[in-house]
Amino acid sequence: MTITRRDFISGPYKICPNQECATDNTFGVFMSIEGARAYTRECYRCGHQQDFALPEIKKKIVYLDQFVVSNLIKLLDKSHSSHMRIKSDPFWETLFVKLERACKSQAIVCPDSFYHRDESLTGNIDFRSMKRLYEHFSSGKTLYPSVVIERNQVEQHFEGWLESRKVVFTLEPEDIAFDRSLHSWSVGLRVSVGGGPHLGQLESLQRSNASTKEQLKHVWARWQAEKSVNFTERVREETLAMGKGLVAAAKQFAERRAAAVSKMARGEGYEMDLDDFLPPMTNDVIESIVRVARTKKMPEEQIPTTIIKYFTDVDALLEVPQIRISSVMFAGWAHRAANGKKDAPKSTTDVQFISSYLPYCDALFVDKESAEILTLFPKNTPEHLRLREFSAKIFSLNNRDKFLEYLDQVVAEIPEEQISILKDMSGDDYAEPYWTIIEHDKAERELR
Repeated sequence: MTITRRDFISGPYKICPNQECATDNTFGVFMSIEGARAYTRECYRCGHQQDFALPEIKKKIVYLDQFVVSNLIKLLDKSHSSHMRIKSDPFWETLFVKLERACKSQAIVCPDSFYHRDESLTGNIDFRSMKRLYEHFSSGKTLYPSVVIERNQVEQHFEGWLESRKVVFTLEPEDIAFDRSLHSWSVGLRVSVGGGPHLGQLESLQRSNASTKEQLKHVWARWQAEKSVNFTERVREETLAMGKGLVAAAKQFAERRAAAVSKMARGEGYEMDLDDFLPPMTNDVIESIVRVARTKKMPEEQIPTTIIKYFTDVDALLEVPQIRISSVMFAGWAHRAANGKKDAPKSTTDVQFISSYLPYCDALFVDKESAEILTLFPKNTPEHLRLREFSAKIFSLNNRDKFLEYLDQVVAEIPEEQISILKDMSGDDYAEPYWTIIEHDKAERELR
C-alpha cells in the first residue's frame, strides 16, 4: 500500500487560488485534527496551501441518559432483537436525525460519563457499540464522576463555612470535564483508544450493583412504612445521611486495611484483595476537607470534631448544589414509596449523575420518574428545595416532542458564518445522519 499526501485531502474541492495553477476541483480540505482552531485547504496538484481560522463558538451542553443511547443503538443495529420495536416508533429516527444535525452543526455537545461506561459494561448491548455511539455524540468529552464533583464543591464550601463566608458556586461546565474545551469545534480526526474493562472490573461492578439493589430494597421498605415523615424532613434526613455515610465508609476502609495488614504480618496466608488497600473514592471528600483545615492552621486535635460539626450542619450542607439535588431526589423517592409505589429503584445511578451534572448543563434527557421528581414537588415544599435556580431544561419521554423542538431551536440560532464554514469544510450535506455508524464499527472490528 502506498500512502501519499493526496490521500489526506478531500472535498469539497474548489478552483486552486494559485494563479500559476488555477486548476478546477483540486483545492480540497486537508485532514484536520478535532479541536483545532483553524483548518487548511491544499491543492493536490501544485501544493498551494491556505489556512482558515475557526471562530470561537458556544455550544449547549446536553446530557443524554443511558436509555437514550441504548434505544438509538437498537434503532441503528438491524440485527438487534428490539430493532423493529424501536423503529416502529418514529420518535427515535427523528431524534437521531436532529441530534446529528445539532452536533454536526456545532450547536450542542453531549458529553459522556463514567456512568455511560459502567452501565454499558453491565448492560445487554455490546459495549463497543455503546462506546462508539456515546463518544460519537460527545466528541470524546467526558465528565467527572459524581464523587469528584461532590469533593470539589464540598471543599470549596467547607473553606467558606470555616470563615463564616457564603460561598458562590460558579458552576461552569468546563470545571467538570476532563477536557475543558467543551466548546471546541468537533470536526476532523479524533482518536479513541482503550475503554474496555480492566481485570476484575466487570465482576466488581456486578457485585456493587447487586449490593446497591439490596440496600435500596431495605430502605424502600422503611420509607413505605414511615408515612408520617414529610418531604422537607426527608430532605434533611438524607443530607445528614450523606455525612454519616462518608465517615462510615472511611472508618470501614481503615478497619479493613488494618485487618489485612495484621493477617499478612502474622503469616496467615492472606489472599491479596486490592479493595483492602485501595481506599473508596468517597475518602477523597474527607481527605480534601482535612487538607483545608490544615491549610487554615487548625490544630490536629480539633479537625475530627470540626468535620463532624460540619457534616451535622444541615442548613449549611444544603447550600452545596450536589448535596441539595441528591437529597431532594432521594426524598422524592421516599415520598413515592410512602404514597404506594411498590418497586424500589435498582440503582442510584440516576441520582448520582443528575445531582452532579444538572447545575452545569443546558439540558438533560432523563427517565420519566427522574424528570417528575425534579419538576413536581409536594405541596408546601420550600422554595430552596424546588431547585429552580438551576436553569437546565429537563426532558423525558413525557415531553419528548419538546426536546425535538429544543434541538431545532438551538440549530436555528447558529450564526450564518458558522454554517458557511461547515459547508466549506464538509459540503452542503455536512449534517447528513451517519445511519451506518454501528454497521461500520462492527465491520472494522471484524477486520482487526
